[in-house]
Amino acid sequence: MARGRTSWAAARRSRPFPQNSAGTGMAADLGMAALSVRGRSRRPPPAAPSPAQVLKCRAWWSGPMLARCLRSVPTVKDRSMGSIATDEHAGAPSRAIGGRLRTWSPPAVAATAAVAGSILLTIVLVAIGFVITRSSLSPRIVGWDGSVERWIELHRTAALNRWTDVGSILGGTGTILVVAGTSIAVMVIRRLWYDAGLLGMALSIEFTTFLATTTVIDRPRPTIVPLDPIPVTSSFPSGHMGAAIATYVGLGIVLSSHLRRAAVRVAIWVVAPVVPIYVGLSRVYRGMHHPTDVMASVVLGVGALCFALLAVHAAAVAADRRRDRRVETPKLRERSEVRT
Repeated sequence: MARGRTSWAAARRSRPFPQNSAGTGMAADLGMAALSVRGRSRRPPPAAPSPAQVLKCRAWWSGPMLARCLRSVPTVKDRSMGSIATDEHAGAPSRAIGGRLRTWSPPAVAATAAVAGSILLTIVLVAIGFVITRSSLSPRIVGWDGSVERWIELHRTAALNRWTDVGSILGGTGTILVVAGTSIAVMVIRRLWYDAGLLGMALSIEFTTFLATTTVIDRPRPTIVPLDPIPVTSSFPSGHMGAAIATYVGLGIVLSSHLRRAAVRVAIWVVAPVVPIYVGLSRVYRGMHHPTDVMASVVLGVGALCFALLAVHAAAVAADRRRDRRVETPKLRERSEVRT
């Protein structure tokens, strides 16, 4: 065999290099490969393949692997979903409802969950009202309410009258409509549909539950001198307190989900619960509600928020399931066409 055509393997066997280190062996391999290539041909080495050629050559085996990896990466949510409507925030009930109603539209899923939550919350509030007004514990509860109200009436001052007037206004119908309406309008303009739906459904659940409960539990107002005009509705529960919780705490949930600074979120969660407490104490001070009315309204407001969150998360889960089905259906069709 000619010297120029001596193969690399034969040259490697005839003149072995010491294998004392990995670096020496690698240098020997590279050197013999260079000599072999130079001896075989005078032509320049072939050009490196382009990225398009590499992708084309490897697409037949890397396609399924790449698709599997992309499915495992969390997808970015739509801007319209907001930060509160994510899979990691959804609990087991929301995922169960959204998965079962995945063929429904998200508004229909949210409305169904909200109506069911309003019915359940009304049953709970009516049961609490019966315990307070028509059970064997009623005399003790009514007596305790009366003693607290008489003590408050004896310790009224002009300054407290002014401060409690502000607290009562914060939970009034006009203030709640302005605050909630403005917030929902801003969310709609920014296309934060799920955030707007949370606040709107919380107030809707609170209002319908309040009307149904106050109609069934016709509790009279306190006997002390009132500082505000007497509303048409009965005393149980406090609509001001429930609406304040649904509005201000609901806004706290929405704002904290969009803010990253811990100090700002802490400030929000300090202010958000304080406002409803301020409203409830003001309503008791001004003779509009019994103390137990305000306590039961905590269940009303918190329950309305919980069922609104459940409805929003269920709607988000249903939307994700529908989106996944739309993505998977063309893939199944393509596979069936390839097989045929």
